[in-house]
Amino acid sequence: MRKSLALEIGNFTSTFKTGSARSFSKSAFVQARKKVKPEVFDKLSRILLNEFYTDNDVAIKLWKGYRLLAVDGSRITLPITDELKIIYGETKNQTETSIVQARCSVIYDVLNNYVLDGSLEPLERGERDLALEHLAHCKEKDLILYDRGHPSYDFINEHLERGLDCLIRVKVSFSNLIKGFEKSNKKSIVAVMLPGKNVDISDKHHTKQTPIKLRLIRVELDKGQVEILMTSLLDSQLYPTSHF
Repeated sequence: MRKSLALEIGNFTSTFKTGSARSFSKSAFVQARKKVKPEVFDKLSRILLNEFYTDNDVAIKLWKGYRLLAVDGSRITLPITDELKIIYGETKNQTETSIVQARCSVIYDVLNNYVLDGSLEPLERGERDLALEHLAHCKEKDLILYDRGHPSYDFINEHLERGLDCLIRVKVSFSNLIKGFEKSNKKSIVAVMLPGKNVDISDKHHTKQTPIKLRLIRVELDKGQVEILMTSLLDSQLYPTSHF
């Protein structure tokens, strides 16, 4: 809304051709709005998404046959209320003042401009944890994009076990494998990744010797900076190195 609530209500009711003027107060509107369950909007969103992605091949934008989905998380500062303190807890800001913050995570179709799923959880929930929950809304031929806070062996392996592809930006300092690739000055290689030596795999299906095949891609930016991308897509024809 861009006008006062009273004006917006007046404009809204004026669109109904009922033959008699009907109006209601701001107080009545606010009271009625509180009766609407938040789950309604999630349900409506699911219906609209299913409608768009069903029997609509002409309108759906893809990248080389893949639906491009991006996942990112962030902190959100919430109003300081007793109820939100109980749900999300309190944290300190730079001035040592107590604030209420939550961690949000969203998976977004970057070509079709749709949010597939979103979550708002206490800060103790990590970005990777929330990102993996979004995978329930993904399917084969989705390519899921992540920033540098997400990569790990278990995280990538979870995608492969579900038959999903991912592409992740990684720090050069992420591992010796990435450091070696960056120093090689090669544009792209297929490499093998193993679980970290100190990682607990007692509750996993794989062993310390279970390999993951990945393609590493070197991207040289305009200002001389180098970015390294890690992807489960091994086919070099999807991104010929001449483009970098």
